[in-house]
Amino acid sequence: MAAINTLYSELKPEIERIAHPLFEFSELCLRKRGNFLPHGAVLTAEGTVELVAAAPASGNDYTNSTEILPVLHDGLRAQAKERKLVAVGVAENVTVARDGQASTNAIKVLFEHRRGLVVALYLPFKKKFLRGYSFGEVFSVPAEGEVNAWLGR
Repeated sequence: MAAINTLYSELKPEIERIAHPLFEFSELCLRKRGNFLPHGAVLTAEGTVELVAAAPASGNDYTNSTEILPVLHDGLRAQAKERKLVAVGVAENVTVARDGQASTNAIKVLFEHRRGLVVALYLPFKKKFLRGYSFGEVFSVPAEGEVNAWLGR
């Protein structure tokens, strides 16, 4: 666990560079539409963060998270093979329970770094009674890779 904590501390600026725009865009979508589809970001070797999205292969205008998430993961893996990426992140709308507390809605940002660090960051949120959303504090936990962009390299 000490090695993970050390790597997390070392890579925290890169985690923040990926997570911030993903949380920001997810919050915007929640406020405007009440939900969002999974979307991602990549951190290039040059230090640039690029937001990415996926579309259904069917060409249908209607889709859902279950259809989009694997397409997004495939796209991020392909980009990692073709380009020199440092990290990838994926944002999605989830329900999470923390430390025995009641479950809550949250924006999840899964962060995967080419050096092997994988963490899930969660931003809990609640829909207000009349309108709008309130957001809690971000917390992070070690996670298993889902994109696995550098597996087998």
